[in-house]
Amino acid sequence: MADDAGRCVNFTGTREQATGKRIGDVMLRRPKSLPVDATVGDVRRKLENPSLHNVILLDGSAFAGLVDREEVPAEVPDSTPARQFAAVDVPTVTPDVPVPHVLAAMDAGQLSRLVVLDADGRTFAGLVCLDHTGEGFCGG
Repeated sequence: MADDAGRCVNFTGTREQATGKRIGDVMLRRPKSLPVDATVGDVRRKLENPSLHNVILLDGSAFAGLVDREEVPAEVPDSTPARQFAAVDVPTVTPDVPVPHVLAAMDAGQLSRLVVLDADGRTFAGLVCLDHTGEGFCGG
C-alpha cells in the first residue's frame, strides 16, 4: 500500500525488526482480493503475477475464503465460481497479537501467509505474508 506521496507504507522489515510489534503493524492491509462472486477466470488473471500464491475472496468487508494457486484444476472453465475452490476454515489471527507469537505458530505450521481478521472473527483486516526467505515480510 502506498501513501499519498506514493511511498510504501507496508512494513518490509525482518523478523528481528518486528520483535516488539503487533501483527497489525506488519500485515499487508490491502492484499490482492476479489469479491466473493468472482470466477475462476478472475482468479487466474490475478495469479498471472508469479509472486502471488493465493487470492482472498471478500463478501463486502467479510472474509469469504482463500483460493490457493494449486487448488484450481487446469481443466476447470474460467466461468466456474471461484468460491468452489476457496478454503474458508483457515488459520487466522487478530491484529493485536504480538508478532513473535504469530511467527512461532506460522513456523510450526509451515505457513508463509496468515489471514488477519478483526476481533469479530469475520471482518477482513489484512494478511501476514513472509517473503521467499521466510526471514522478512512481504511489502505488498
